[in-house]
Amino acid sequence: MSNDDKKKYMKETEEEAKRRPPEDKQGLQEPKVTGYKPLQLGIIIFVILVLILIGFGIGTDWFGVSN
Repeated sequence: MSNDDKKKYMKETEEEAKRRPPEDKQGLQEPKVTGYKPLQLGIIIFVILVLILIGFGIGTDWFGVSN
């Protein structure tokens, strides 16, 4: 391949690359998240309610801790 052929090939491929639409965005992107999944949200609510119930139970001596 001569230098002229190489230059012509490089020029054609560069032009083709410019015409082609970009497949993916380059650089940093925001992650595609929609928040908590329903199961995770249910578990979080359940844990919070259990902690509140235990705190209330200890506070009102449901468990006989403070005699």
